[in-house]
Amino acid sequence: METREVEFLKKLAEAYTNYDASVIEEYLADDMHYASMWVFHEMTSKEEYLDYLRGKLETMRNAGSKFNFRIVDGHQHDKALMVDDQAGFVVDFNDNGKVKMLNITIRDYF
Repeated sequence: METREVEFLKKLAEAYTNYDASVIEEYLADDMHYASMWVFHEMTSKEEYLDYLRGKLETMRNAGSKFNFRIVDGHQHDKALMVDDQAGFVVDFNDNGKVKMLNITIRDYF
């Protein structure tokens, strides 16, 4: 049986692969945060993150962008979602099993 962490990371890869942010919407806490080493502003709500992600996915679709994803073991997190072996997503959940923090970073910080 896969963990909630792996389940969500697979859904996140599906969202990017299919350019569809709605795939992960039910997993996100209303007050979730999103941080990226490449984005100055840390997002602090589900609504803000989904708006950002919808725009990003639309831009990717229009450009024909595709990424390769794979689940890998982490050090600070059990698992991470590697993106083209360049960077990866890690996730933390609240007590209700919803995503409270989503972070994309370099492998050293998994």
